[in-house]
Amino acid sequence: MSDLNIKDISVSYGSKKVVDSFSHNFEEGKIHAVMGPNGCGKTTLIKKIVEEYSHKEKISYVPQETYGNIALSVYDVVGLGRYDKSRFFTGLTSNDRDLVEKAIADMELEGLESRIYDTLSGGEKQRTMIARALAQDTPWTILDEPSSSLDVRHTVLTMKILKRLSGSGGKSFIVVLHDINTAASFADRYVLMKDGRKIEALSSLTKEALSSVFESDFEKVITTDGKSFYYPSL
Repeated sequence: MSDLNIKDISVSYGSKKVVDSFSHNFEEGKIHAVMGPNGCGKTTLIKKIVEEYSHKEKISYVPQETYGNIALSVYDVVGLGRYDKSRFFTGLTSNDRDLVEKAIADMELEGLESRIYDTLSGGEKQRTMIARALAQDTPWTILDEPSSSLDVRHTVLTMKILKRLSGSGGKSFIVVLHDINTAASFADRYVLMKDGRKIEALSSLTKEALSSVFESDFEKVITTDGKSFYYPSL
């Protein structure tokens, strides 16, 4: 496994530049939170990273959308994360099945394995897609707003799993997050974007950096256990 060194990504739609000369070295073994206001280019950026760099690094990807029209069981959808060219002829190995079953258990999908994906709720679909990425067991996983359809419990569960895997497991994650305090609680590094550009890269959030990117004043609170929380001041 190695760092993911992104160099000079630009994306335009017509005359509008959505991502403008983005470069950043994402360190291995960390959770990197990509943050910024709506429309600043976060989703476009990570899709481009997946497109351009997945041939260099093994990357799994969880999109923000929970797709429908998948007439497969939860087990089979998660199992797709283990398929490569050879497995289409040989099927899953016992190791593959172990990884699939672990991912299903981690995302609390036990009991839903035989359910057809299209019949799931939005949150269950999101958890299934996260489980599929976890089953891939790649060095890098990129997640676009993984909490967009999740309740509080499963948001915390997901982030705790990423934290565990980035620590003892040595995995690396790039996560687009809108919830500032979820990012503050779980991420190791922060990339702040605005108007398609990288504004700052930080090892810890500051209210000044948040204020400059989100154009809103922020206050910081330190909890009794030493955690930092941020809230917009009125």
